[in-house]
Amino acid sequence: MTRDARSIDAVSPVVGVMLMLVVTIIIAAVVSAFAGGMAGSEKRLPTATLTGTYSQANGLTITHAGGDTVAISGVNFMTTPSDIMGPDAAKFAWVIDKTIIIDPTNNNLPIYNGTSGVYNTTMFKPGDTLVVTHANCVDFNSTDSSWIGPNPGVNKNAQVFWTGVGKSGYFGTYAFGNPSNVGKYFYLDLVNSAGSMIARAEVTITK
Repeated sequence: MTRDARSIDAVSPVVGVMLMLVVTIIIAAVVSAFAGGMAGSEKRLPTATLTGTYSQANGLTITHAGGDTVAISGVNFMTTPSDIMGPDAAKFAWVIDKTIIIDPTNNNLPIYNGTSGVYNTTMFKPGDTLVVTHANCVDFNSTDSSWIGPNPGVNKNAQVFWTGVGKSGYFGTYAFGNPSNVGKYFYLDLVNSAGSMIARAEVTITK
């Protein structure tokens, strides 16, 4: 019997192609699994629409106008003056202490009890409105340059260090309670615990 050298030589390229194909498939599967694992490990940022009102006479309201329900323990509410109040507006960003944010639908209790560490309100749902009363919003006193407003307040950075030449005027420029700021606006933000923004609203200051 004789061997056909041509048929033997043809086997080698076929085997080589098959091996490369198998290796390519394995690599693709590994990359796909890794990418899928990465995507699965990243938490999706909630989406929400936020609105608010601010009255120098009545205080602040925060309304969830639509989107995802969020766990209050995992978010913060922040205020930041807008640039129309002054060039240093971004320096006055302030996280509102949850102990002064009231839930009117839950016996007017604060959403968080700072003494017990318990959340009286656990979720912020579309249609919900939270309130910060006037007493915790006051951040301006035109008659006393050494005056310090309520602690913690909704705009505490505009209350500190009012003593000293020029400081009252400087910090007062960014105070939401300043009559000169009626008609201007500030930003109300909903952020997650890592500081990523979920929603932002422009809140106009009224009397």
